[in-house]
Amino acid sequence: MNKYFRIDKISRKKLYWIFQACGWLAMLFYELINYVGLGFFTVPDYLSLVCLTVIAMLFTHLYRYIINHSNFNRQAYIFQFFWMIVSWIILSLLIPLTGTFLYHFINHKVKLSFLNLNFFMNVINWSRYLVVWLLMYHISKFLYYKSRADLRQLHTVLELQTAQLEILRLQLNPHFLFNALNSIRSLIITDGEQARNATTLLSQLLRHTLNYEKQSFISLQQESDIVNDYLALEKIRFEERLEYCVDIDPEIYDVTVPPSILLTLAENAIKHGINKLVKGGTIVVEVKKMESHIFICVTNNGKITANEDKARQGIGISNLNKRLKLFYTSHPEMVLQQVKDDVVAASIQLPIEHNN
Repeated sequence: MNKYFRIDKISRKKLYWIFQACGWLAMLFYELINYVGLGFFTVPDYLSLVCLTVIAMLFTHLYRYIINHSNFNRQAYIFQFFWMIVSWIILSLLIPLTGTFLYHFINHKVKLSFLNLNFFMNVINWSRYLVVWLLMYHISKFLYYKSRADLRQLHTVLELQTAQLEILRLQLNPHFLFNALNSIRSLIITDGEQARNATTLLSQLLRHTLNYEKQSFISLQQESDIVNDYLALEKIRFEERLEYCVDIDPEIYDVTVPPSILLTLAENAIKHGINKLVKGGTIVVEVKKMESHIFICVTNNGKITANEDKARQGIGISNLNKRLKLFYTSHPEMVLQQVKDDVVAASIQLPIEHNN
């Protein structure tokens, strides 16, 4: 970051001197054309103008130095505008005054005179160029600070989003682990072999989550492996009370999505659906392509009661919706519907173009 700003500072200095030199040279060229066209051109007068132009460069550079070493840009806009007007008047007077004193110093025969038409016209002439210089300088300064402020804002938003994602992940992992360990605990008492199988599945599942939760996006193929391990683990616990099917269109295996989408929906279906049914039921995880979107749908047996909708918006789903809002500008959310008398569907539609 320091290197970036050092390079940026050097390039800005170079640009300043390029524009400073080109701007005043353009003014001299314009005045040369003007002098020749009006028939007023003389070598001494033009050399005097060149000397005054060098003086103007020095004064404007001094002005820039004062601005850069003060808190000018932190002041109110009305103060900045007033400062520009005052500076414009002072600089318009200083350049002809300095020129007059220099002429007198070089040639003492030239009398110091400030109350004449020639001096007044010099002030008017220099004021034209100085107002252009001041406007261009302050506009460029304003745009520079605005771009820096926008960049800082973008960095702040990025850091906030990163912090939010880390918090969401820290919330999600303990939440899932708690439910999985409860499943294994119940198996230890009734079936040691199944408990060992469940532990193996849990270790595979944790390996998946440790590897993939560090990524912002993972492929649907990886998501499929994770949800298959999870449902296989729950199958051991529920036995004949749980049937499941994971159906993902092979065409979109490589499409990437935020991690744990399928896992969160499947876990929610177990907790709020199958777990509450004496006879259990079936969970179907389906992912298919629909034009420029992928459609994710997890169905399970059950019914949405008055309090069920709120219950389903627990920590897992709440975190899922927050992550989707962080990653997608369209802010997709999970939709929960009673598609049949005894079937509930949780669906999400995500844009594929986000992954390109």
